[in-house]
Amino acid sequence: MMSLACKRVLGIAAPVLVAALVHDQALAFGRFSVGPFASVSSTKAIKPSADKESSDEVTTQRTTYGLKVGVGLGRLFNLDIKAGVNEVDRTKKASAMRDEFGDIDFEQDANVNPEDQAATYRYQESQKLGTARLLISPRLFSTVWIDVGGGVRARKRDVTITDDTAGTKEVIDDPIRYHAIGTAGVRFRLLRAFTGNIEYNFYFLKFPELEPHEQEVAIGFGVSI
Repeated sequence: MMSLACKRVLGIAAPVLVAALVHDQALAFGRFSVGPFASVSSTKAIKPSADKESSDEVTTQRTTYGLKVGVGLGRLFNLDIKAGVNEVDRTKKASAMRDEFGDIDFEQDANVNPEDQAATYRYQESQKLGTARLLISPRLFSTVWIDVGGGVRARKRDVTITDDTAGTKEVIDDPIRYHAIGTAGVRFRLLRAFTGNIEYNFYFLKFPELEPHEQEVAIGFGVSI
């Protein structure tokens, strides 16, 4: 039979052990982080030439700023939600007025004549972005994690095209579009409650096809609770 001393030890230790396990699971399932992020994304618009042996390529880079929230789902999974905005304001020749996302026809939607070599247009674009990703996050070292996963992005574009010569302006209200995301990155703890991360995101603009696509490198910081 169990001795009185053993019963007393178990009587004291059992509640402490249960409390520790509950606290540990609460930390595993209740991790929460919030912080700012900045990213640079790149897309390409390619127009084959008449002889089909060469092509004109236009690359657009965008810098997005926003806020990121992370929620722990157990020890291995994380739900990552981000919201951000970016803007582009530049002058383009008529021949370069091609939408790298393949969603807008400037000739039809903004009366742009691609054959007019002398024509120039002011191109202004604002994007509102929201993403949700599910990440698998195995620990590499005590303060370093690898993030691999996927998700979906919602993107709203507002585009304004101004003819530099005529001064006419066309506003294009592109509807909200959704894209699949593939992502990989590294997350690390800077101090007890502060974290940082570097990630690479690949956006499938015409899923499951690889082209066209958008690539993004993002850096973020956060406070973990």
